Parts: sequence; structure tokens; C-alpha cells
Amino acid sequence: MISLLVLSCEKDLEIEMEEKGGRLVLYSFIAPDSLFQVHLSKSVSHFSVDDFERVYDGNITVYKNNHIVDDFIFPFDDAWANRPDVNFVSGDSVLIEAADGLGKRVSGKTAIPPAVPISLGDTTIVLRNDKNNGMKRVLNCKLSISDPLEIKNYYQLVIFEKICRIENEVLECEQRKVNYDKTDPVFFVQDKEGSLIGEIDFDGCFSDTLFNGKKYSLEVDLPVEYTSVPEKPGTTRKIYFLLLSHTRGFYDYYRSKVVAEYGYDLPIIDPIRIYNNINGGLGLVSGYNVASDSLVFEGVQ
Repeated sequence: MISLLVLSCEKDLEIEMEEKGGRLVLYSFIAPDSLFQVHLSKSVSHFSVDDFERVYDGNITVYKNNHIVDDFIFPFDDAWANRPDVNFVSGDSVLIEAADGLGKRVSGKTAIPPAVPISLGDTTIVLRNDKNNGMKRVLNCKLSISDPLEIKNYYQLVIFEKICRIENEVLECEQRKVNYDKTDPVFFVQDKEGSLIGEIDFDGCFSDTLFNGKKYSLEVDLPVEYTSVPEKPGTTRKIYFLLLSHTRGFYDYYRSKVVAEYGYDLPIIDPIRIYNNINGGLGLVSGYNVASDSLVFEGVQ
């Protein structure tokens, strides 16, 4: 499985702009049972028309639990290097070192957090107020999270729809991300960077501040159209609820990135520095893990 986060990270590369540019940029989002991928580039100046500058003589070294597991020349013609033979499990420590031919060196380290169980409970169609002071029907879903007591935990709830059908005796599937209403209190616990400019949608990121070490029932509302049964026989609609367990580094990075993007068009907001954990450069190396549950609608047979 390709990293869930890499697909949404392409635009992040555009953020690594500076007045002068030229610093090494390193990204990797690492999860068990996912394709290990690494990005290496150089930052560009604000006046550049390019999103990033390629590194033509880069080298990557990967350590797992203090042992080298990979060492390779970065493919300059690709944005991401794919390393299918490198695998990680929960609890692994990871260190990635990168260098270019001019002697510049950067590194980033992380650990793979454990997956935290999530289970889907009751689902009900309810009425909610809409933005036009009217009413709308939504699918209310109750999700149970069993939060560990020992450590502070950081999460992201991602929901997507997968539709599979048989076309010409071939199974074809398509999927898309579901935008859901974030009305649960966990989504409104903000620290100072968000409170300065009001409510911001952090794309489902939250922490266990309200329920540390306890079982928590999180509620989300989905558009009511997701309750419809597929009309075509043999078609299946599956709604996946993914609970991503993140590091504190990713949590700080993602929230600061969202705030920075929110403030681009607001001249009264001072520039927000995007969090990074790369020694000597820019970017982020972060582990994550995934637990999931699903809701299935099958078409008429």
C-alpha cells in the first residue's frame, strides 16, 4: 500500500521556499505494511517559478533500530524514491540521512507509533442545522477509540468511500475521500496557533487531551447520500474509517502547515513558521500507524 500521506504531501513541497533557497529538503512518512518512500530536493527562493530544485547527486542512508537497512543514490528524475524491500513494524526507530555532492548533509529521525483500535458503533440518520439556517439530513456515526494511558497520543481521522463493481467480468474499484462534519469536541481543542485566527479545519487531526487513557465515543456526520444502497446489482459501497496514529512531530507540522496556508491571503497575519524535524535542512520524517473499521452497502443481487 502506498503511503496514505504521500499523496497529500505533493503540495507541501511548494511550501519549502525561502528568500535564498538551496537548503536540502527531506520528507518521509513511514507506516507498517506501506511502501517506504523518501523525497529529497532543495528549497527554492520565493521568486522561483519551480516548486522545488532537484538533487542530482543525492544519497540516502536508512537506519532501523540503529542498523543500516538501505543505502542508495536518490533518483533525481523522481519526486519520491520507492524502496519496496524496506519494511518497518510498530515500535521501530528510524533514522534517515541524506547528502548531496557538495557535502551538505541532513537527517531526520522518528519512531513508528502503535495502532490504536477504532470500532464503528451506532449509525443513525439525523437532522442538523445547515449554514442557511435550515435543516439537513446526515448520517451520524459513533466511533469508539480505546486510547492508551501510558503516552500522549495524536490522531487523524480519515474517511473514504470505495465502490466496486463488475464491468465486463472484471472487478473495477474506485475510491474518494469523504468530507465529513467535524462537530465533535475533540476537533475544537486548539492551541495558541489556531486560536489567534479563529476556527480552522485541521483535516481531522486531534489529540487525546479530552480522553487521555480512556475509551472515547467520537461522533462524525457524513452526507446522507452515503447511506444509499448501490442500484446496480453486484455493486458494493464500502465506507472506511481510518484512525491514523501520528507522532507529535507530524501533529505540530500538519497544524502549522494548515495555519500557514490559511494565513496566506490574510495580510494582517504574521508568517507562520512550519514545523520541521530535519537537522540541517527542511521537511519532516515521521512514523504513523493505522487502525480501521468499515460500513458496507451492497447492491441488489
